[in-house]
Amino acid sequence: MKLFNAVAALSLAVPAANAFTTPVLSSKYVAKSALRMSEGPPYAGPLTKPLLDSVEFPNDMKDFSIKDLKQLSNELRWEVLEAVSRTGGHLSSSLGVVELTVALHYVFDMPTDDIIWDVAHQCYPHKMLTGRRHKFSTLRQLGGISGFCKRKESKYDSFGAGHSSTSISVAQGMSIGKSMLNKRTNNCIAVIGDGAITGGMAYEAMNSAGYLQNRMIVVLNDNGQVSLPTGTPSAGGTVPASQLSAYTSNLLVSKPFQDFRAFAKSFNNLLPENIKDVNKRFDEYARGIISGGTLFEELGFYYVGPIDGHDLDNMIPILEKLRDGGSNKPVLLHVKTNKGQGYPPAESASDKMHGVGKFDLATGAQQKKTATAPSLTSIFADSLIQAATEDRAVVGITAAMPGGTGMDIFGRRFPKRTFDVGIAEQHAVTMAAGMACEGLKPFVSIYSTFMQRAYDQVIHDVAVQNLPVRMILDRAGVVGNDGPTHHGCYDLAYMACVPNLTIMAPSDEIELRNMMKTCLDFNDGPTVLRYPRGNGYGAETLTELFGYELENGEIPTIGEPLPIGKGRIIRRPGGFGVNGDKNT
Repeated sequence: MKLFNAVAALSLAVPAANAFTTPVLSSKYVAKSALRMSEGPPYAGPLTKPLLDSVEFPNDMKDFSIKDLKQLSNELRWEVLEAVSRTGGHLSSSLGVVELTVALHYVFDMPTDDIIWDVAHQCYPHKMLTGRRHKFSTLRQLGGISGFCKRKESKYDSFGAGHSSTSISVAQGMSIGKSMLNKRTNNCIAVIGDGAITGGMAYEAMNSAGYLQNRMIVVLNDNGQVSLPTGTPSAGGTVPASQLSAYTSNLLVSKPFQDFRAFAKSFNNLLPENIKDVNKRFDEYARGIISGGTLFEELGFYYVGPIDGHDLDNMIPILEKLRDGGSNKPVLLHVKTNKGQGYPPAESASDKMHGVGKFDLATGAQQKKTATAPSLTSIFADSLIQAATEDRAVVGITAAMPGGTGMDIFGRRFPKRTFDVGIAEQHAVTMAAGMACEGLKPFVSIYSTFMQRAYDQVIHDVAVQNLPVRMILDRAGVVGNDGPTHHGCYDLAYMACVPNLTIMAPSDEIELRNMMKTCLDFNDGPTVLRYPRGNGYGAETLTELFGYELENGEIPTIGEPLPIGKGRIIRRPGGFGVNGDKNT
């Protein structure tokens, strides 16, 4: 009876599982953040960076004090800001993990130990601490350094990335390899965000790692940013597109950040000799109720957290304790960070300045070229809105990329018909197949490179059953700075061999609208519409280059269905256009 009452009392401290609550940061952090915001622009970093200048590789920081590491973090954050302001790139993800990166490289010994960055768009601080700071003027340029981890670029890049949800599988494989080959140390750390952990592969890996009891540390970098941007109106509201995000947010408010003292008291639960101890098992259950750790505990992980990912005083001793523990049980360390940390323009932006072009460091204002024509993405979104206005069966689906695919535009007009499933392309395609079975007209908008992850679903769940799912592949072809992991170069090859698919590729914005109308009207099977990143040509170019005869010189805003199986010659061999004129 006493046990029941204790458990019941503890359960009252947990918010409802389906309630989303904004995470509460430490008062020290909130005060510092408010002070920065009140200072306002212009923003500027330190004039000199003496500690960062002394660090070429991680070994150079091993003798630093905690005070030194804090100063190093500040210098490193501003080095990232200054570098990205000149080249563009993934900014806020890197700003959010500066302290975490410093702590990991201080505690662990790369390249003997392996740190695997999921997606790896947050790897800029890591690259600067591993011999590549002087190369950042070449970031994401031909012959320069990649915007993601790349094994052939450095021995400190344990695994290449660009797509999400792979890090836990990689860490498990490396842990098994180190163990079977009797390597002296076995420290494998996967750093995965609360967006990437929504991908099914992450759960497959956690299920396997917990079952096989492989020694590894999974750092859950929880910044509340699941989709890009998070907060787009959809059928799920404006909260992050993940029930797991709501769950981990509940962890963060169910009790204060865990400090090293509190962690040390329960650390003996991780030691092998205590595994069968009754008191230990009850403590784990009670701790799970208080902090929400039971989901990960039930998957076989030892849950630690939540801890403040910007607090080096606590983070470093906890990581050291986990490093030196003798258990083979996998550990999940739940770390709360702030995306865009330390740069108010990023902290306050709706997209947290996730991916940026060159920008003014003093104000955060981005340098954007003036477009002479709408983007193909926005034309798709406008066409989808037109279709949904006329047909209530039209719905839109995206996999955590509402901003990049234009589904955020559609969502603002039709939130109840917009479905953001998180980083779950396989689920998105098969869910669309189910919708099609019931008579809906789903448009699944996914980057070409990310549709590769749902190939079996395209074949098995859609094409074989000849279901009228409309698959929209944005970013088809070469995408530029993001490199080989993001080029949409394979979809024609991998889609053209699939039976029952009707594939369309517009050469301009007029054809894009026409093909959207064709997809809408075609109900005899699945369709694929692929188009590149970038803008349309505009009326003048369409007339001069492509020979369009535009009424009043204006581009049509309503598409017309096209006959299936016919194309149009745009440019003949030798550079001659449709009228036999030499193209310039």
